[in-house]
Amino acid sequence: MATHTIKTAAALLAALSLHAHALQITSLSPQGEVAQVRQVVAKFDDSAVNFGDPKAPAPLTLSCSDAQATKGSGRWISDREWAFEFEADLPPGISCTLQIRSGLKSASGAAFTGATSYKFNSGGPFVQSLRPGSYEAIDEEQYFVMRLSGAATLQSIQDNVWCMAEGLKERVPVKLIAGKERDDLLKSQGLEKAAAKDPLKFVVLTCNRRLTAGSKMQLVYGKGVITPSTTTVAGSSTSGIANKIEKRFDFKVREPFSATFNCERENAQSACLPLLPMRLNFNASVPRKLAEAIRLSSAKDTLKPTFDAEGEVSEVVSSLTFKPLFSENAAYTLTLPKDFKDASGRVLRNAENFPLKVATGAMPPLAKFAASPFGIVERFAEPGSKPGDLALLPVTLRNVEAALQIKGLSPGKVSTVQPKTDADIIAWFQKVQAYDNYEVPRSKVAADTKVPLASLPKVLEANNKDYVQSRMVSLLAGQAGVKTLDLPQPVSADPRPFEVIGIP
Repeated sequence: MATHTIKTAAALLAALSLHAHALQITSLSPQGEVAQVRQVVAKFDDSAVNFGDPKAPAPLTLSCSDAQATKGSGRWISDREWAFEFEADLPPGISCTLQIRSGLKSASGAAFTGATSYKFNSGGPFVQSLRPGSYEAIDEEQYFVMRLSGAATLQSIQDNVWCMAEGLKERVPVKLIAGKERDDLLKSQGLEKAAAKDPLKFVVLTCNRRLTAGSKMQLVYGKGVITPSTTTVAGSSTSGIANKIEKRFDFKVREPFSATFNCERENAQSACLPLLPMRLNFNASVPRKLAEAIRLSSAKDTLKPTFDAEGEVSEVVSSLTFKPLFSENAAYTLTLPKDFKDASGRVLRNAENFPLKVATGAMPPLAKFAASPFGIVERFAEPGSKPGDLALLPVTLRNVEAALQIKGLSPGKVSTVQPKTDADIIAWFQKVQAYDNYEVPRSKVAADTKVPLASLPKVLEANNKDYVQSRMVSLLAGQAGVKTLDLPQPVSADPRPFEVIGIP
């Protein structure tokens, strides 16, 4: 009796020992449905081969519904890990089975235990790219180009892709675009060759109703888009695999076509400055030939528009310019050609504003040196001038003589200083160069001028507290050796003269 008990216990221990040392798979991927598959990896809990053995057989056999798509090669990465690399990502609709090789054992001779068969599929087709991108404003009758991960049946796209328009609680069906219209659109996107090779991967569609300008919409790629059925080598038919994930793409429909007129003014209530351009901007492209027919007319002149980048003639434009000079205090009319439309054939939303009345004001006051940060000195400017005569610095004055005010000086006066040494000239040249910038540090102003910092303009923005606009600083105020000069008076009786005067 005792002997029988001992034998039974020994047999149990042997069985447990064999089971403990049996070869098993600890992980295998992919399994189930996986959208993108490029590799199969199997990991074992013990050495399955003598690593480095070039003749070590594969532990698994792979068979798929499309033999052409599943070409590749397998190899042992280590003594416990084996991988099969596909030549390319599996297209959607491929189903595969992995079968454990018969008689598989570990390197030490332990038999394999566990599941002997595994399955996975590459799922249904999904959207790889969509044109236009969701960051772009779209047309009211926008055409979309979808590039799918693989072929899909047109009927499943028709049934499971739709539009959602703002304000509508129901689905808007899509309309599939075919024939020459499809071919032309694919060619414009540079996709004609790829689409010819695999036509069911490329879908051109539009919403089956016109969208509202300025509204939001979604293009919905729903569940159920299916791959075409396939026929195996043996002749059996395999049904397609459906997409199981819904994807929504958000878009904003462009605003209604409108035109906006702009010109520089002294203030919001003033008329246009006659010495600066006038512009007409569009929020959508306009045929150039149509835009060229726009005119700006006054009682004396009829002006034609000019366009940016004159050297690059484009068939469409989004803005145009009327160049100055314009007559002072004049009335102009901006006229559009008849049936003015954008490149998509849309009429202007604000067409009632045209013809548009435009007015110019007077030339603004001006006191301008010849250039900045240096001035041109006319040494022999006057007829009969000779060496030793006073050199003159030309200054243009317009509309300012009668009430010219210069801070710290009397009306009609300027200040001047004449450096004596080369060092002084260089120092002043460097200083003028530095103050030609729009802003200068307040600490520099304190070091370069006699102006107290407390007298400078107050800081309006915290992030600009250490700087001051250079135009608000006088480099000559309070300096030694500075002289003041009366500006020459205008010789004309015109109350608004325009003259170039010379400062000695």
